[in-house]
Amino acid sequence: MKKTLLISLGACAVLLAGCGKDDQPADSSTTVNDDIGTDGESGTDGDSGTSSVGDSGTDGTTGSNDDGVSFVPTDDFATVSECDPFMQDCPDGEKCVPYASDGGNVWNANKCVPVTGDGAVGDPCIWGGIVEATDDCGPESICWDVMDVEGQQIGVCTEYCGGTADAPTCPAETSCIIINEGSINICITNCDPLLQDCGMGLGCFWANTAFSCIFTAGEIPTGEPCGYINDCAPGNLCADATTLPACAGSACCTPYCDLVSPTCTVMGTECASFFEEGMAPPGYEDVGVCVLPA
Repeated sequence: MKKTLLISLGACAVLLAGCGKDDQPADSSTTVNDDIGTDGESGTDGDSGTSSVGDSGTDGTTGSNDDGVSFVPTDDFATVSECDPFMQDCPDGEKCVPYASDGGNVWNANKCVPVTGDGAVGDPCIWGGIVEATDDCGPESICWDVMDVEGQQIGVCTEYCGGTADAPTCPAETSCIIINEGSINICITNCDPLLQDCGMGLGCFWANTAFSCIFTAGEIPTGEPCGYINDCAPGNLCADATTLPACAGSACCTPYCDLVSPTCTVMGTECASFFEEGMAPPGYEDVGVCVLPA
């Protein structure tokens, strides 16, 4: 069983509507710029850092799964952290991990926990839950992409971002996502939104400054209201309503498209570049999204 968390961004690119409640609304431009801040929150599974986003909810309500765990913007919570996940400034034999400081179902702070295992990055792991927040990964990683497997929370040891919040670093083919006001920072595999080349249960969503493999949760179809970046079914973007011909909420799911062979199934939309002119990273020059004509 997959856990559910919501990913919201602290700063949103034009068109991108998967934001926290204090984020700027997307404007009506038909290109998406690259101004997503590295401090943006992401919505993913409310348990181990699974990068899956929970259900929609443009009103800031949480998306949740059968286990009652969800990922939402942390602006509504008092953040009481005793350590820094970038600095990893815990005593010897401990590591800095995210947890729910209020005993609830939302990561909103960091604490030091004992390092109880030696799992390397990529190894399977067992997670102790959002309050206890322990795992059997080594000191350089946390248990992420967690799923319920016969009553155990099984995930994958995932590397912390290096560097700083202003200048995070990750290995090649991965990017740093910084979520829930910085309580989580991990290196997530990069992907292509046109190919949707992530593993089972994952979608290719824009998070922070790159397209990354993130757990899906809502599976909201094209044209339906959404509220977080991983709300929509893979292949769709949660876009601001002002960029779409018809949307029953403040944002709705709209498909990505290939600028080389543009096809948009949503009546009244056309394929526009996701990035501003000249700003697309190498390999992403053909990524477009179906929105109203400029």
